[in-house]
Amino acid sequence: MSIAATPNETLSSFSFLDASGGTKSLRSTQLRGGYKPFGNGLYLEGLVAYQKYNPVLFFPEIASGTELDVTWSSVAATVGIGWEFPLVNEWKIRPVGHASLGQVTADAILGDFPLLRSGSSSNELIDGNLNAFGIGASLSIFREAQIGRWQAEYRIRQTFLEFDPINEPQAGNASASSNQTTLFSRHRYPLEDVKIFELPTQLVLDAGVVLYHGDSATVLDTDWLATAGIGLEIDTRLTGLPAVEAGRIMLNGVVAEEFSGFSVGFGLRF
Repeated sequence: MSIAATPNETLSSFSFLDASGGTKSLRSTQLRGGYKPFGNGLYLEGLVAYQKYNPVLFFPEIASGTELDVTWSSVAATVGIGWEFPLVNEWKIRPVGHASLGQVTADAILGDFPLLRSGSSSNELIDGNLNAFGIGASLSIFREAQIGRWQAEYRIRQTFLEFDPINEPQAGNASASSNQTTLFSRHRYPLEDVKIFELPTQLVLDAGVVLYHGDSATVLDTDWLATAGIGLEIDTRLTGLPAVEAGRIMLNGVVAEEFSGFSVGFGLRF
């Protein structure tokens, strides 16, 4: 759940991720956004995410060839509030405090025998459901600049969230941390001869890497996940849509130590 609850800037504001490899698969849907409501340094951020992770675990110490098929499904919402400070050469820094709430559901099958059922009664040892609350912070350093005809964005972000169970006696002293470093870049180039709905259009290229540390790396069995994508952005300022400057669609390839896949994303620029 902590992975789903952490903002992932390598994906679009509204994104669908599907990746698999070996004996595991990861599917994630994330709706994320941030804005400055008053035009000063105040910054508000939020996300809602659903994620399903399905690894097959092996236990050679129990019996050779023993497999445990596990599915973790998690839903989480995270909000953040921070302030943006200018640095030098168009660089800015943005510290943000975060609070998160979510639930994770586990189903596990050993051969044909179910070990955890998400619908079990509350008097059983493990019911497969767990609610958790998390707090943390992030620090972003970013630059938005014009380089020739290219509009460029560069972002470095470190995010840390610590989660504890809510009223879950069977969880004991369990906790989880999400510690991620994100490096991301996006470039836009105007396509003068291409118009969609008679509106100006830009080519968009982006690339990013998420570095997982601690619990996140242990659960996913990878220290990093990289994406690279191509898409189009349509200038919507002439349509009269309030506050919206452009809409974007992206197709990204995804690769990690144990995964490969793709994501489709949509975004709005304000």
